[in-house]
Amino acid sequence: MSPLNRQLANLAFANFTAGTGILIVAGMLNELAADLDTSVAMAGQLFTASSLAICFGAPLLAGLTTRIDRRVLLTAALALFALLNLAAAMAPGYAMLAVARVAIGLCVAIVTPQAAAIAGMLAPPAERGRALSMVFLGFAISTVAGVPLGAYLGATLGWRITFALVGALGFIAAAAIWFLLPAGLQVAKMDRKAWRDLAGSAAILLVIATTVVQGTGQFVLYSYIAPVLREFLAATPVMISLLLLWSGVCSVAGNIIAGRLIDRLHPPRIIYAALAAMLAAFLMWPATRGSFALMMLALMLWGFGCFAINISQQARLVALAPQLTSASIALNSSGIYLGQALGAMGGALVIGEAGLGALSWAGAIFLAAAIGVSMLAGKAGAAVRPK
Repeated sequence: MSPLNRQLANLAFANFTAGTGILIVAGMLNELAADLDTSVAMAGQLFTASSLAICFGAPLLAGLTTRIDRRVLLTAALALFALLNLAAAMAPGYAMLAVARVAIGLCVAIVTPQAAAIAGMLAPPAERGRALSMVFLGFAISTVAGVPLGAYLGATLGWRITFALVGALGFIAAAAIWFLLPAGLQVAKMDRKAWRDLAGSAAILLVIATTVVQGTGQFVLYSYIAPVLREFLAATPVMISLLLLWSGVCSVAGNIIAGRLIDRLHPPRIIYAALAAMLAAFLMWPATRGSFALMMLALMLWGFGCFAINISQQARLVALAPQLTSASIALNSSGIYLGQALGAMGGALVIGEAGLGALSWAGAIFLAAAIGVSMLAGKAGAAVRPK
């Protein structure tokens, strides 16, 4: 393995750890709700809490940490992430668990965007798309291994042991970054002028808006995927784990395919294809009730699109303004998690008003809107081929 690929693999593992730590709650909602004596909708707000922390923490921490060596920063963030997951495992009740989830979100607010920014720094321009794809592959794999395994372990060993295992994973990731990532990696300082340049770019802002809108649409449904699968298919914990595993496999496939194409095609083409696939999945979702085969098809389409769009959005931002990569990707990460938080909150409202069966219709509306916003981004100059 080349030195660059070894470095990217370490960053991918850090992303896998962070992704597992955030997404694992989605697979354990039923167990968390029962053990904490609360509703599924309230348990889903544990996901909202960490997502909001990432949303607001990513750009703030990106600005505050620009002087810190990236190896030191990522190692410290991952070590604290590990300790906080151990604290979550020992939380006496809902309130303390929510506090721990917010703090975990702040750690991930450093890890995820900075791993992508470092990949953009390490790779030559012609290979940035592949590098971003490889690093983001770690997050995709977390849906294949982390979330389904969390759903299974949460149901068999309990959610506390599951959080503790994520903590152990965090310590391993911290050690890998410290010993294998090169020292002296620095990002450009984000001064007021840089932030003004970013805020003044309609193209960048519209790309990030696309991230928010499509993320909201996805997580209206995904935040409550375990109870939805239980209602639609009378799914057992094992069946839920297997379906999440299938979805994750498709996500990894979509990530790999996008990574291989993105340096030859314009990122917006990948984005439109990904949004169209996810919209098709949500529109067919009502027909999946009682049909395991149709559910697998819907999850496949959704999986192909969900991570292909994220790496394409990141590549789009790097191409637009390479000198603003650290901040723009941090803001895009904020957009991802703002969408997750809005989706989780919106999903709770939909459940209260119309039940679990209406979640896919609400999500489809947002995904259709995201296509329109992405078109506006293209008109504003976002469709720039990486150079």
